[in-house]
Amino acid sequence: MFKSLKMSFKTTAAAAVLSAGLFSAPQVMAGSIVQCGTATCTSDFTVTIGGNDVGGGLFTYDAKTGDIALSTDGIEGGVVTDGGGIMWTMGDNQLMVNSLSGNADPILLFGVGATTGANSSSFGFTFNLPVQIAGQISANSSVSYSLTAGTAAGAQITPIFTNVVSAFELDTDIGGLGSLNKGVDVGNTFGFVPAGVLPETQNSPVYTASNTFTGSLAYDLMVVKVDFGLTANSAVGISGGVQQVIPVPAAVWLFGSGLIGLIGVARRKVS
Repeated sequence: MFKSLKMSFKTTAAAAVLSAGLFSAPQVMAGSIVQCGTATCTSDFTVTIGGNDVGGGLFTYDAKTGDIALSTDGIEGGVVTDGGGIMWTMGDNQLMVNSLSGNADPILLFGVGATTGANSSSFGFTFNLPVQIAGQISANSSVSYSLTAGTAAGAQITPIFTNVVSAFELDTDIGGLGSLNKGVDVGNTFGFVPAGVLPETQNSPVYTASNTFTGSLAYDLMVVKVDFGLTANSAVGISGGVQQVIPVPAAVWLFGSGLIGLIGVARRKVS
């Protein structure tokens, strides 16, 4: 009855053409990719149904490129689906991670979903991504839903907290800094009553948020939580992502402008 949406996003530049590199999009400097001592590193996620911990899994990232991929190894409590995702079941309720992608510099993109039987339920995902990024940080997020109603009563997805998606920095050291919300929590309540033949599916708006905050190298995890309630006899696919980057300093922009000016003067002299 349900298929989750999937997403994926990326950029590069050449040092030989500095002026072009400075003014190409996006103008950002990435954080460092956290190393693990091997070519492929792993991180983890946990899942809950009805407030109960039902297991979790792993995702990998390339220690050189930082590219993220969902892993079918190290699954706790779930099974691999025909499409290569992972599913957990509790009673009539099912929860799925269909895709994880992005980059460890850090960008985390996800495709997840859930279905309910005769009773409504709550669902939760917690994704942990090692980070090493500090200073002035720009963060942004987005999420959208594909919601299916199985009965005339309709379907609705509701945030457990203020929003469906929340993101924060975490210092895992004993006595370390308190968690820092990125200020890009996103995703509102969405629902409908069917007007036609059942089952009926409708898509939500794309919810977005952005914020700038000051980070610290003491924070070693970027945590993204997806928490929601879903009405009975419903299915939802959720696609979203959270990204954070360091904006290019103003001094670099000035240097780029000056370089282009010098190039212009040199060309006039040659002609």
